[in-house]
Amino acid sequence: MKIYIPEPIHERPLAMAREHAQVVTWEDPGVMDWTDADAVIVRTTKVTRERMLAAPKLKIVAKHGMGTDNIDIPAAAELGVTVTNTPTANTESVAELAVTLALACARKIGQAVRTEGTYDHISPRELSGTELQGKTVGLIGLGKIGYRTGCILRDGFGMAMAGYDPFVTAERAQELGVTKYETLPELFANADVLTVSVPLTEGTRHLVNAQALQSARKGAILVNTARGGIVDEDALYAALKDGPLAAAAMDVFASEPPTKDNPLLTLDNFISTPHIGAATEEALIRMGTTAVEEILRVLGGQPPRYPVR
Repeated sequence: MKIYIPEPIHERPLAMAREHAQVVTWEDPGVMDWTDADAVIVRTTKVTRERMLAAPKLKIVAKHGMGTDNIDIPAAAELGVTVTNTPTANTESVAELAVTLALACARKIGQAVRTEGTYDHISPRELSGTELQGKTVGLIGLGKIGYRTGCILRDGFGMAMAGYDPFVTAERAQELGVTKYETLPELFANADVLTVSVPLTEGTRHLVNAQALQSARKGAILVNTARGGIVDEDALYAALKDGPLAAAAMDVFASEPPTKDNPLLTLDNFISTPHIGAATEEALIRMGTTAVEEILRVLGGQPPRYPVR
């Protein structure tokens, strides 16, 4: 059997794949010709209906990661192609980055780094930040990553947890120790740090819009480590330029990688990272290994552990 891998994965799961199949990797000029592919592992590569139609032997598309907005799921179902993802593999890495970015915003680390060497004194007043201790984190999405982010901030900084998630009942939120709000503007009005942890769908595109952003507490911080299209970047720019947000950080953009003329990149109170949420040694091993295991299960006639419907 043949497994095609158009983007780099960790060498450990790559070796595992090679033990069981013929593997065509990103280094092969024919890696995007899936005519004889039984399986593919993708990260950000677009898997369209046309691409699957041109792959008559294709049985499984294994997503290396959680978000599957780059895969035409309805077309895959229609064509009998199984789609899987790795929903538990990058939880810790993405949550830790979200906390890192929240701290960086609160302490104005981006501005401090950019201006280092220009001061003739220490502790410049304009770099005075805020503490997270005792404040409230607003979790946009109460799935694995959102909840883990909240737990780190609760346990490490004594932050209260609030959340917005239409798919989580008030009773379940209470069990998790989260104060649930029924609308996003309500959450923004009652949180000091807001983190985005939802998948990108037509229902969540521009979920964080001007109405939500303008409802924020004065001095609030927004962190997005999910998908760029969830946050309206024009509205975010306005909320950072004229208030009420004190700062924001994004690991993801609507168009990636962002170009230097993206207005957000001109702001002192904005921090960006190049989609590195899952880029840790541990997460890369877990994601790659899970993707390979799912392929071996499906090609071996077993049901996948993490099917995407």
